[in-house]
Amino acid sequence: MKSKTQFELHRWIYFVILWLIGTGLCIAVIEIIFFPAFQWFFYDIPYALPTWNLIGRWSLGILFIGFFAGTISWYVQKRNSGR
Repeated sequence: MKSKTQFELHRWIYFVILWLIGTGLCIAVIEIIFFPAFQWFFYDIPYALPTWNLIGRWSLGILFIGFFAGTISWYVQKRNSGR
């Protein structure tokens, strides 16, 4: 693989991983904050923040995705650099 093509592949992978992490964070914010607010506003359900159990599960899921993406990018860079 040519150096320029390899650089473009790394750049593409970086942006895909960044997009996945950003999307995960956006979905977490929507599920934790905005969804209960919309239920309160439209359905006259008493507003309540999500339980700590739900927030903990979302946080662990986001951390797992972040560590997984970081591990994959580290492995690919290590393999390609020959270290």
